[in-house]
Amino acid sequence: MKTKNYGVYTAKQLLTGYTKRQIKALVKAGNLRRIMRGWYAGPDADPDVVRALELGGRLGCLSGCAKYGLWVPYQAKTHVILPGNATLPAAEFTEFHRCATHPHSPVFDLEDCLYQAMRHHDAETGLIVLESALQLGHIGYDQAKHLASRVQKDKMATYRFLDRGAQSGSETRVRLFFQRRGVSVHTQNRTAPGWVDLLVGNSWIVECDGREFHDKPNAFEVDRERDLSNTAAGYLTTRLSYHQIWHEWESTRQRLSAILHRRRHRVPPKV
Repeated sequence: MKTKNYGVYTAKQLLTGYTKRQIKALVKAGNLRRIMRGWYAGPDADPDVVRALELGGRLGCLSGCAKYGLWVPYQAKTHVILPGNATLPAAEFTEFHRCATHPHSPVFDLEDCLYQAMRHHDAETGLIVLESALQLGHIGYDQAKHLASRVQKDKMATYRFLDRGAQSGSETRVRLFFQRRGVSVHTQNRTAPGWVDLLVGNSWIVECDGREFHDKPNAFEVDRERDLSNTAAGYLTTRLSYHQIWHEWESTRQRLSAILHRRRHRVPPKV
């Protein structure tokens, strides 16, 4: 994956194209800003990356995963990785982790960010970003399995559910809910009218809507047509919103459990 500079530059990088006098002139003109010793920010600098450098660290963990385009659960905090012996700065809306070695780049590489997220956060969150990296083709399946083998022992039971087909973190969360209860679930399963997010048991279709509603104007009608066709074929369809999955999850889990208790998902479809 090509390395990005995120609009920040080391003094060494700048000196390949400018003299020290020219750099000083750029700073004076406001076209460059000195972040810390040896680091400068351009006018288009990424604020999260700049903040990490200002605090004496590098951007990593979930914040780093987000910079690589992975599906990351909403984070109100910036995740900054400090050197192992660094004093913890006072900073709001920031979550700090420590690492013995720091990269020369302002953001840890993808594999490091993944491992940090998997190590420092709950197993569900780690699985979400790992599956996102896998689905986007940023890492291979063997690489993902290797990363999963390095997590704490109490998390390994969750990582055995690693799936190549997850399309979003919402889908991973809902799928994992069923898998942890020993219920069979297939991702991106094909029924007669088309593909569905999850097929639970024999006949329960669960669709997980994204953070934003469909971009295509006719998507609503297409979804409802597919739902109707699946229902006519004997499938039970449940469509979950992003809000239900992430902001009302406890209530949603209780209602999903109630449906499971009725064992409707074990009834085979008509076709």
